[in-house]
Amino acid sequence: MTRPLLFLHGGTVGGWSWAPQRQAFDDRVVLAPDLPGYLSRRDDPWGDFDAVTDRLAAFLDEEAGTPVDVVGLSLGGIAALHLAARHPAHVASVFVTGASVLPYRPAMRLMNRVPLALWNRRFFWAGMARQFGLRGEEATRFVASCPPISRAKLSEQLREVYRGNVTSLEDITAPLMAIAGEREMRYFHDCLEVVRAARPESTIGLAPGMHHAWNAEDPALFNGILRAWLDEGAAHPDLLPLRPTAS
Repeated sequence: MTRPLLFLHGGTVGGWSWAPQRQAFDDRVVLAPDLPGYLSRRDDPWGDFDAVTDRLAAFLDEEAGTPVDVVGLSLGGIAALHLAARHPAHVASVFVTGASVLPYRPAMRLMNRVPLALWNRRFFWAGMARQFGLRGEEATRFVASCPPISRAKLSEQLREVYRGNVTSLEDITAPLMAIAGEREMRYFHDCLEVVRAARPESTIGLAPGMHHAWNAEDPALFNGILRAWLDEGAAHPDLLPLRPTAS
């Protein structure tokens, strides 16, 4: 019997962003909740990653009742790592992409000032809808639901993410695959180096030609790489090796 599959979303969206994966993995029980503070859980406090993952563990007790395979992207990747370290009995395997484990660099913090300044502006979310490939009624519904989390809660969340090292990778006992998009900024590749140093037995790689939110950029590639991991515990042949950091 296949295990349930828990998808944890990134920081500008919600559980809806896993639609291409829900369809591809309909042979499993798929759980894709909104994280605390987002969309359907807009009134919930964010708190910190300890609180978030404690609530996820309680959610899994109710909805799954068995260890699950966890998939996380960006913010969801950090949450997935933290869940696996803090609640190992709930997690059978971990697949993360674009997960920050290093402190944010000054230039990255500066870049985030723009979306924070525009967070409550409709035109900003209309542009995001285009980036997500949403059209027509899908785009209209998306913009109407935005922002997905309040600016105050996002700022609270970012303060924790900026510090990096929000979990102890050494405490993760489940099999781990960590990926970044080949075309993501070098920071995310450096985060993979940290994961590899802490967990030498983990599977590390780069998604060829991909950027940050590549589950939507190329769903077929994402789903194929994830399927190989879930079904075989193996790296997909299209996955690229992590290149050494230039000296």
